[in-house]
Amino acid sequence: MPGYELINYKEKNAVNKLFKEGGVLFAHGFDKLRSKYHVREFEKNCGKYFKIKKCLAVSSGTAAIKVGLKALGVKEGDEVITQAFNFIATIEAILDLKARPIIVNVNKTLNMDPNDLEKSITKKTKVVIPVHMLGFSAEMFEIQKICKKKNIKILEDNCESVGAKYN
Repeated sequence: MPGYELINYKEKNAVNKLFKEGGVLFAHGFDKLRSKYHVREFEKNCGKYFKIKKCLAVSSGTAAIKVGLKALGVKEGDEVITQAFNFIATIEAILDLKARPIIVNVNKTLNMDPNDLEKSITKKTKVVIPVHMLGFSAEMFEIQKICKKKNIKILEDNCESVGAKYN
Protein backbone atom coordinates (compact mmCIF):
# COMPACT_ATOMS: atom_id res chain seq x y z
CA MET A 1 0.00 0.00 0.00
CA PRO A 2 1.68 3.25 -1.10
CA GLY A 3 -0.26 5.39 1.38
CA TYR A 4 -1.91 7.89 -0.95
CA GLU A 5 -5.30 6.30 -0.35
CA LEU A 6 -5.03 7.29 3.32
CA ILE A 7 -4.38 10.96 2.57
CA ASN A 8 -7.36 13.27 2.65
CA TYR A 9 -7.78 16.95 1.83
CA LYS A 10 -6.19 18.09 5.14
CA GLU A 11 -2.87 16.40 4.37
CA LYS A 12 -2.99 17.47 0.72
CA ASN A 13 -3.64 21.10 1.69
CA ALA A 14 -0.84 21.03 4.28
CA VAL A 15 1.67 19.71 1.74
CA ASN A 16 0.57 22.23 -0.89
CA LYS A 17 0.98 25.03 1.67
CA LEU A 18 4.55 23.91 2.38
CA PHE A 19 5.42 24.09 -1.31
CA LYS A 20 3.73 27.48 -1.74
CA GLU A 21 5.75 28.87 1.18
CA GLY A 22 9.00 27.67 -0.33
CA GLY A 23 9.50 24.04 0.61
CA VAL A 24 11.00 22.29 3.59
CA LEU A 25 14.51 21.24 2.64
CA PHE A 26 16.57 24.18 3.93
CA ALA A 27 16.78 25.98 7.26
CA HIS A 28 18.10 29.18 5.68
CA GLY A 29 18.98 30.76 2.36
CA PHE A 30 16.94 31.07 -0.83
CA ASP A 31 15.10 33.99 0.78
CA LYS A 32 13.58 35.17 -2.51
CA LEU A 33 11.97 31.75 -3.08
CA ARG A 34 10.21 31.32 0.23
CA SER A 35 8.10 33.09 2.78
CA LYS A 36 8.60 30.66 5.66
CA TYR A 37 11.18 28.13 6.79
CA HIS A 38 9.74 24.91 8.17
CA VAL A 39 12.92 23.04 9.11
CA ARG A 40 13.20 24.57 12.59
CA GLU A 41 9.48 23.92 13.13
CA PHE A 42 10.08 20.28 12.11
CA GLU A 43 13.06 20.00 14.50
CA LYS A 44 11.00 21.43 17.36
CA ASN A 45 8.12 19.00 16.73
CA CYS A 46 10.47 16.01 16.43
CA GLY A 47 12.14 17.01 19.68
CA LYS A 48 8.77 17.07 21.42
CA TYR A 49 7.71 13.73 19.92
CA PHE A 50 10.95 11.99 20.96
CA LYS A 51 11.14 13.85 24.30
CA ILE A 52 14.62 15.21 23.62
CA LYS A 53 16.09 18.65 24.25
CA LYS A 54 17.90 19.11 20.94
CA CYS A 55 17.03 17.95 17.45
CA LEU A 56 18.90 18.78 14.24
CA ALA A 57 17.51 18.05 10.79
CA VAL A 58 20.14 17.50 8.10
CA SER A 59 20.04 16.74 4.39
CA SER A 60 20.58 12.97 4.57
CA GLY A 61 21.37 9.98 6.75
CA THR A 62 24.99 10.19 5.60
CA ALA A 63 25.16 13.79 6.78
CA ALA A 64 23.57 12.84 10.11
CA ILE A 65 26.13 10.11 10.75
CA LYS A 66 29.00 12.39 9.71
CA VAL A 67 27.80 15.20 12.01
CA GLY A 68 27.44 12.69 14.86
CA LEU A 69 30.92 11.24 14.32
CA LYS A 70 32.48 14.70 14.18
CA ALA A 71 30.64 15.67 17.37
CA LEU A 72 32.09 12.58 19.05
CA GLY A 73 35.61 13.61 18.00
CA VAL A 74 36.34 10.99 15.33
CA LYS A 75 39.54 11.84 13.48
CA GLU A 76 41.74 10.41 10.76
CA GLY A 77 43.02 6.96 11.70
CA ASP A 78 40.37 6.27 14.35
CA GLU A 79 38.43 3.03 14.06
CA VAL A 80 34.64 3.08 13.97
CA ILE A 81 32.82 -0.22 14.37
CA THR A 82 29.51 -0.88 12.66
CA GLN A 83 27.61 -3.92 11.48
CA ALA A 84 27.62 -5.99 8.30
CA PHE A 85 23.92 -5.64 7.51
CA ASN A 86 23.74 -1.95 6.86
CA PHE A 87 23.36 0.83 4.30
CA ILE A 88 26.42 2.28 2.58
CA ALA A 89 25.86 5.72 4.19
CA THR A 90 27.41 4.53 7.46
CA ILE A 91 30.64 3.46 5.76
CA GLU A 92 30.70 6.59 3.54
CA ALA A 93 30.49 8.87 6.59
CA ILE A 94 33.30 6.99 8.35
CA LEU A 95 35.53 7.08 5.26
CA ASP A 96 34.76 10.74 4.62
CA LEU A 97 36.36 11.54 7.99
CA LYS A 98 39.36 9.39 6.99
CA ALA A 99 38.56 7.00 9.81
CA ARG A 100 38.69 3.22 9.38
CA PRO A 101 35.42 1.26 9.28
CA ILE A 102 35.47 -2.05 11.14
CA ILE A 103 32.62 -4.38 10.21
CA VAL A 104 31.21 -6.88 12.72
CA ASN A 105 28.72 -9.67 12.17
CA VAL A 106 25.02 -9.46 12.90
CA ASN A 107 22.94 -11.89 14.89
CA LYS A 108 19.56 -13.47 14.08
CA THR A 109 17.81 -10.07 14.50
CA LEU A 110 20.05 -8.62 11.74
CA ASN A 111 21.52 -6.27 14.36
CA MET A 112 25.06 -5.97 15.67
CA ASP A 113 26.30 -9.11 17.39
CA PRO A 114 27.63 -7.99 20.81
CA ASN A 115 30.01 -10.95 21.00
CA ASP A 116 31.63 -10.08 17.66
CA LEU A 117 31.71 -6.42 18.70
CA GLU A 118 33.68 -7.20 21.83
CA LYS A 119 36.23 -9.27 19.87
CA SER A 120 36.71 -6.47 17.31
CA ILE A 121 37.57 -3.60 19.67
CA THR A 122 41.16 -2.34 19.57
CA LYS A 123 43.02 0.59 21.13
CA LYS A 124 42.11 2.65 18.04
CA THR A 125 38.34 2.09 18.39
CA LYS A 126 36.69 5.47 18.99
CA VAL A 127 32.98 4.89 18.27
CA VAL A 128 30.53 2.02 17.79
CA ILE A 129 27.55 2.51 15.45
CA PRO A 130 24.77 -0.04 15.96
CA VAL A 131 22.05 0.28 13.31
CA HIS A 132 18.63 -0.73 14.59
CA MET A 133 17.34 -2.77 11.65
CA LEU A 134 13.84 -3.15 10.25
CA GLY A 135 12.02 -2.07 13.41
CA PHE A 136 14.09 -4.25 15.76
CA SER A 137 16.44 -2.67 18.26
CA ALA A 138 20.02 -3.79 18.65
CA GLU A 139 20.94 -5.41 21.96
CA MET A 140 21.79 -2.06 23.52
CA PHE A 141 22.19 -3.21 27.13
CA GLU A 142 25.00 -5.54 26.06
CA ILE A 143 26.53 -3.04 23.61
CA GLN A 144 26.46 -0.27 26.23
CA LYS A 145 28.07 -2.54 28.81
CA ILE A 146 30.90 -3.44 26.41
CA CYS A 147 31.47 0.17 25.33
CA LYS A 148 31.35 1.54 28.88
CA LYS A 149 33.94 -1.01 30.01
CA LYS A 150 36.24 0.04 27.13
CA ASN A 151 35.40 3.79 27.32
CA ILE A 152 34.06 3.84 23.75
CA LYS A 153 31.31 6.16 22.54
CA ILE A 154 28.12 4.93 20.84
CA LEU A 155 26.32 6.60 17.94
CA GLU A 156 22.99 4.86 17.36
CA ASP A 157 21.62 4.87 13.81
CA ASN A 158 17.86 4.55 14.06
CA CYS A 159 16.83 5.39 10.49
CA GLU A 160 15.49 1.86 9.99
CA SER A 161 13.50 1.82 13.23
CA VAL A 162 12.10 5.27 13.97
CA GLY A 163 9.51 4.89 16.70
CA ALA A 164 10.62 1.41 17.73
CA LYS A 165 10.94 0.62 21.43
CA TYR A 166 13.65 -1.28 23.28
CA ASN A 167 12.96 -3.46 26.30
